[in-house]
Amino acid sequence: MKSDRGYPMSTDYFVATGKYSRLFDEAYGAKPDVIQIVFPSDDADMVCREEYEFRDEAGKLVASGDGETFKVWSTKTSTYAVFTTEQYPDIMDMVSSRHPKCQWKVTLTLNFIIPKIRGVMGVWQFQTKGVASTIPQIRDYFDEFYEQQGKVSGVIFDLSVIMAKSQKPGQSSKYPVVSLIANESRENLEMAQECRKPIMIGE
Repeated sequence: MKSDRGYPMSTDYFVATGKYSRLFDEAYGAKPDVIQIVFPSDDADMVCREEYEFRDEAGKLVASGDGETFKVWSTKTSTYAVFTTEQYPDIMDMVSSRHPKCQWKVTLTLNFIIPKIRGVMGVWQFQTKGVASTIPQIRDYFDEFYEQQGKVSGVIFDLSVIMAKSQKPGQSSKYPVVSLIANESRENLEMAQECRKPIMIGE
């Protein structure tokens, strides 16, 4: 979301964008802080993907990867060479040392279905760069749930957001933190069951 001056603005509720945002607003109202989602696959690369990116001072892509496998630009061959953390555990530090003024950027992308949204069938997407807050909250829970249950697909999760206050001395800044938790309560299960019913003409 953006302010009146066009600057990005943090919110403690979800804002849908795109062609079908109207359907999201109809399903959840003006400022929902909790929505129900379902992952269509157990493949983390498809539904909960963490991506690392490193750009130089000129904005050129130096390296990218998923945390285990990285493509790093080679000036000798003018191509991206593939490295793994198994082979080179300090590959990220090696890249950083070449450009000490630049930093790695991390993005977490979730792809999911929102059962409560009717009238269109498709996958919705949520992205965050909250490396110290939202990313570990979601990633750690996702990994732990999958490890314990052996699946994430078909399970109803609550995706919720709250506004947190900085705990650093002398700072009063606030930032949104998004969390993920499985919630197959009776209410959610009944909602999902109701949404499976076909939409009648004139509804």
